Amino acid sequence: MDKPETSSLTATIAERVLAETFGSPVRLGSGCDLGGSARSSVQRFPIIEGPVSTPTSVIVKQVNNDTFDPDAANDATWMLFNDWASMQFLRQVEMPTPLVPTFYGGDRQTGLFVIEDLGAGTRLDYLLLGDNAEAAEAGMLTYAEIHGRLHARTMGRQAEYLRIREALGPATSLSEYYAYDHLVPALHVIAELLALPLQPEVDDELAALKETLLDPGPFLAFVQSDAAPDNFLRSGTGWRLIDFEGGRYTHALLEGVYCRMPFPTCWCVYRMPEPIIQRAEAVYRAELARACPTAADDTLFYRAVVEACITWALNFHAHLRPLDKMLVQDRSLVALTDRQRFLLYVNAAADASEQFGHMRATGGSLRAIATRLAQIWPEAVEPAYYPAFS
Repeated sequence: MDKPETSSLTATIAERVLAETFGSPVRLGSGCDLGGSARSSVQRFPIIEGPVSTPTSVIVKQVNNDTFDPDAANDATWMLFNDWASMQFLRQVEMPTPLVPTFYGGDRQTGLFVIEDLGAGTRLDYLLLGDNAEAAEAGMLTYAEIHGRLHARTMGRQAEYLRIREALGPATSLSEYYAYDHLVPALHVIAELLALPLQPEVDDELAALKETLLDPGPFLAFVQSDAAPDNFLRSGTGWRLIDFEGGRYTHALLEGVYCRMPFPTCWCVYRMPEPIIQRAEAVYRAELARACPTAADDTLFYRAVVEACITWALNFHAHLRPLDKMLVQDRSLVALTDRQRFLLYVNAAADASEQFGHMRATGGSLRAIATRLAQIWPEAVEPAYYPAFS
């Protein structure tokens, strides 16, 4: 192809980044838009000229902003630099097999970075929404294993990550989401909307939960944050994690309960069969315990499970869909409706609290909430399983 067709600003910057990485000029073909988001674009570029060590194509991610300011404290900038730093960091962490695409480099001034092209591949959501139960379960178990490995192998390396991240810009988000001040108000608002009393102990339990989330102690690990099935891709070289826009160090179990609380940051939410939840959690826990002895202690591990489940149940009201809106109207995005999702999460958190005897006042309140909602929303009581397990 003629050079003019590939001389867009994005291609030109990516060519410069790749030339610095491979030590020789690189020329890209025409880019193919892979969708991205309102915040950033994702394009695939073929490499039509370069040293023999270059791949056949690359993925380029760039902020969608003609007036991009690398020093701005907005979500788009913060998330792109998170993704960049995460990819760079995780390729430096020793793993049996890579967990993320190869990071080739980036240009801070234009908010652009270049990574390995994994090809079309197969995503975990394709398996869950398909009709092969064995393939879907195998994908879930691999997903659990890889996230356990991600958390275990990154424990104790926060300073290393922060050196990379802070060279790009502030690592701490300005969002109130990460302060967890919403936990107590969320439960109180939900209870008031349903005219249900709360036990006095819930405020103390949730205050303690907030402190645990802010200082996870032995459970501090690097997490993907949006550990959704469409961010878990199988290519010819194995499974890889993609999209680390929320990547950060926090409580590992917030991601470790993504099977009990099916993918709370994703659209792809259905009910998960209990045996698969148990098997996936066991696989995850075994990997985590390799670096976190606390995870091998039943009491401490399952206390953390309860805390993470309750966090996600309350997050749904506080940050995804407030109960007052759900009481007026349900909303169906792609999979389960908002009412089905919320009731699923509240029940799962109450179940965990009851089973493991932790945060009993909060868990009991969530059980009362679930009971009341089941009366109001009978259609939401038995949500469908993932199609692969139907």
